[in-house]
Amino acid sequence: MAGKQQRMRIELASQDPNSGGLNYIEVREDIKGGDIFAVRKASRVPLGEDGRPSEMSFQGLEDDQLIALAHRVITGWSFQVPLPQSVAAAESVLSDLSGADLRKFRAGMKPLMDLVKTDDDQPDPKPQPAS
Repeated sequence: MAGKQQRMRIELASQDPNSGGLNYIEVREDIKGGDIFAVRKASRVPLGEDGRPSEMSFQGLEDDQLIALAHRVITGWSFQVPLPQSVAAAESVLSDLSGADLRKFRAGMKPLMDLVKTDDDQPDPKPQPAS
């Protein structure tokens, strides 16, 4: 596991008042098992007594998944606050972004979200018949 981790810089819409450049958030690009577990854990839907979802917001579910992954993969940013050390801290910081910044961050995170949500790289569990 030696070597430098791949990082991606997501440029936001707002400007950094100190540098005059665009604000940014840097994220780790290599997905780890814990990233997948965190996103899946954020995907839980509370069930009512009848076994049906007691409340459901598809956008809220996507937001929870984004926050969970962001907490794990953010490695740096241009903001003058410490990096989030918990999911709650990540939600707080992302909640303070402007709408335009949040949209840019969400778009930049989409490839990583797709990686943690897919099983496309898994082998087919069914044995292939011999030809």
